[in-house]
Amino acid sequence: MSEIILHHYPASPFSEKVRLTLGLKGLAWRAVEQPNIMPKPDLIPLTGGYRKIPVMQIGADIYCDSQCIVRELERRHPQPTVHPSGEATSWAFVMLSDRVLFMPTVILIFGMMGDQVAPEFAEDRTKLMGGGSQRFDPAQMKAGVPLMRESIRAQLTWLESQLSDGRAYLTGAAAGLADFTTYHPLWFLQSYYPPAGEILGAFPRLNAWLGRVRGIGHGKMLPMTSKEAVEIARKAEPETQPKADPNEPNGLKPGDRVTIMAEDYGRDPISGTLVTSSPNEIAIRRSASEVGDVVVHFPRVGFVAMKAG
Repeated sequence: MSEIILHHYPASPFSEKVRLTLGLKGLAWRAVEQPNIMPKPDLIPLTGGYRKIPVMQIGADIYCDSQCIVRELERRHPQPTVHPSGEATSWAFVMLSDRVLFMPTVILIFGMMGDQVAPEFAEDRTKLMGGGSQRFDPAQMKAGVPLMRESIRAQLTWLESQLSDGRAYLTGAAAGLADFTTYHPLWFLQSYYPPAGEILGAFPRLNAWLGRVRGIGHGKMLPMTSKEAVEIARKAEPETQPKADPNEPNGLKPGDRVTIMAEDYGRDPISGTLVTSSPNEIAIRRSASEVGDVVVHFPRVGFVAMKAG
């Protein structure tokens, strides 16, 4: 029941960050390939409505968002650490890369390859963004391509400079989360935008770094079906026990009914009973007929928790 199960799909950039973390730590894990668009009938019962990928499952404990997943992997398997230069440095790179570097790569890829985007994919991503005026529109993205190329070039210049003293990885001699979170947008660009070589070609140190990070690998991956994962959750009991945080800013405590949702996109509300909270994580207990009782974990940064009623 304690196997690491990663719900992902091969082309998921944020899953690549987690896969590299598993590789750094030399871990064996079970891979459940989920659809890249809705419906996701064997994922939603586990998460209570959270639909984004990746999701990590350990028995009946479900970890949503790559931030939460990496933190839990580090807690369970602290060596080698993903924070060789300290947590603040790692999470600063996460905020920069996931928000400032990733989105320009998305606009560049889909703006240039828009005629190859399936209508159902565009419709799904529009719903993920919230619909209304927020639409996943490759034609609009194409208009932004020149500006995104400028932004990406500037950020790649920063990274090239960071590596100019001969260091192997972004924060020094050891690889860590700073590398994985910066790598995944560039991996996405290389994988799905054929002219990426023209953009990256001017940065030789960065290209060598990409090769070193790629060489870390993904650990030992063994496939598992989504039905098997659901059955594991149904037969397991959550490990997480109630624990109050006396410094919880808004007075939330175990037993409270709460609703949690992402701040940016994929703002599907997930409701349950608070089990535990901390500065970094909040976890709720919920039940579904397919999986029984599960505890679903979310990070605090990037998510909001509201007391029901």
